[in-house]
Amino acid sequence: MVRLSLGTFITMVINFLILMFILVRLLYRPLQKMMEQRRQKISDDLNNAQSSREKWEQMRQEAKVSLEKAQTEAFEMVERARSEAEKIREDILNQARREAEELRTRTQSEIERAKKIARDELREGTVTLALAAARKVIGEKMSRDINDLLIRQTLESIDKGVN
Repeated sequence: MVRLSLGTFITMVINFLILMFILVRLLYRPLQKMMEQRRQKISDDLNNAQSSREKWEQMRQEAKVSLEKAQTEAFEMVERARSEAEKIREDILNQARREAEELRTRTQSEIERAKKIARDELREGTVTLALAAARKVIGEKMSRDINDLLIRQTLESIDKGVN
């Protein structure tokens, strides 16, 4: 069983905080800015549609025929603005989903690589400790064959424990 040390835990927390900082800087703020610009554009389009509607009301008083034509055009403009806004919203959401998935994939691969490095370091440290302990117990009388056998047994037991 692998036990995490305080240093490893602190390193993981720092890595997580750095990742969150990067996510806020590179993903959240630009996305928020884009959404604000889109919201402002939609608001402006709706304001423009409202002002167009008021102009068409004045035309209605002048002539009934002009009113019907103006109402049809205003409805089409509002529908186009709505459909364009919906399309833009869907595009932004799809892009954000893709970016989040890419980020999740990269983060997962970084975690796997860090786990492998930690396992390798643990294996090296354990082998060194085992050899040092064996040297102390057996002393200078240990032959090369016994040394090789102890190393192989230690590595096999570490592999069983890690997996």
